[in-house]
Amino acid sequence: MSQEMLNIVFVVVAALLVMVFLTIRRYWEAQVNKSQEEEDLERRMASLNENQANRRRDDEIVRLLRGDETPIAGERRDPRR
Repeated sequence: MSQEMLNIVFVVVAALLVMVFLTIRRYWEAQVNKSQEEEDLERRMASLNENQANRRRDDEIVRLLRGDETPIAGERRDPRR
């Protein structure tokens, strides 16, 4: 290929990349554009989730996930029964 042809290919590819970037950016901004009420709700939910996450110690959560937690009287451990 000649140098002129390489330059033309470079310009076309660069223009396409810029167009793709701008299109993605416009789409992203449209999706993220939130009202003040939506942002406030999201902050409150994040705060609530943070508070809920800190109620149990990590070792308690690990025991629960492993199934090592002491069974409660009257509680069924095997869901097939």
